[in-house]
Amino acid sequence: MCHCASMPTVPTRTRIVVLQHPHERTHPFGTARLVRMCLPNASVHVPYAGYTGTLEQRIELPPDAMVLYPHPDAPLLEELPANARPSTLVAIDGTWAHARRLYRENAWLHSLPHVRLAPKTPSRYRIRQEPRPDYVSTLEAIVEALRALEPETPGLDGLLTAFDGMIDRQIAHAAVVQRFGRHKATRQRPSRALSHLLFDPRLVVTYSESALPGGDPMAVRQLVQWVAARVDDGACFEAIVRPEGAPPTAHHLRHMHLQPEAVAAGEPLAAAAARFRSWLAPGAPVTAWTPTTLEWGDGMLPAGTERTSLKTNWCNLRNRRAGFLEDVLAAESLASVPMPLLGRARERLGNALAVARWLRTQEARPARAPS
Repeated sequence: MCHCASMPTVPTRTRIVVLQHPHERTHPFGTARLVRMCLPNASVHVPYAGYTGTLEQRIELPPDAMVLYPHPDAPLLEELPANARPSTLVAIDGTWAHARRLYRENAWLHSLPHVRLAPKTPSRYRIRQEPRPDYVSTLEAIVEALRALEPETPGLDGLLTAFDGMIDRQIAHAAVVQRFGRHKATRQRPSRALSHLLFDPRLVVTYSESALPGGDPMAVRQLVQWVAARVDDGACFEAIVRPEGAPPTAHHLRHMHLQPEAVAAGEPLAAAAARFRSWLAPGAPVTAWTPTTLEWGDGMLPAGTERTSLKTNWCNLRNRRAGFLEDVLAAESLASVPMPLLGRARERLGNALAVARWLRTQEARPARAPS
């Protein structure tokens, strides 16, 4: 439901900074969204665990900033003398379990002065229940804090009126919407088990370099280099593909660590593809660090070749986002496999091969092939 038309705009002297748990970002009843919409001097910051696995996100704040958090040693905001009141207030948004994690993993917050509230009435948040009578929603807490810091600011009551209206409309809508019982959404990603393709003895790891002809941003990328290695014995394949149109720019060639002469002396794509298909074992699956490499190599692969991404398999195994390929090597203490290849592809393929071999050791029984 859209509530934009009923949302007021309330300029405030105090800057409001909301540190929001990523799970709260898309919650349909979240109140930080209203804070961002209604308060021009407010901002919402969403940290993501990503490769580090933590929700730490440092935010640049003035020296007098304070954290609005129910710490037992924190003074009441309304009891602070006027000359000790903050110009910036940091609020944490999420369920209370999420808020505790955000607070714990953002240790830089702990060094800031803290203030707390003592709400005189229970939360008006009738859609989501607070764990304690003195706990309120993020929007309610910010309005209560602004009443203490700048009671002369007009429109603060209008924020709560809009909040009540949002809740009323949502409850009325829920009462008339047709129900079909509980529904579990279809899984959007495959099983977290490692792909059965990783354990195929014919598996080949690939890496590709591509470039825009002449650096033209409107042109279609063309394959420049295609390299591959068998996981089992490390046997290598390499093809430098001669451009059909303008060659890559000098800057891009330096990025790929390739000489212009090597690219100019390359072979046509059709010849490179024929040679690779002869080298590839019949029915052999292929993998690469990202699906993009495999997409760029479409013209090299036989029709119907099975594919899997090393990055996806690593994320499934570790249950977290991956950074760069080199980050994964460092995290797992892996050494790149030496490759007798040209350019940057030498190291990149060696890194991918190291990850592929390591993934094979991480699950004694691979996922079953689909029937």
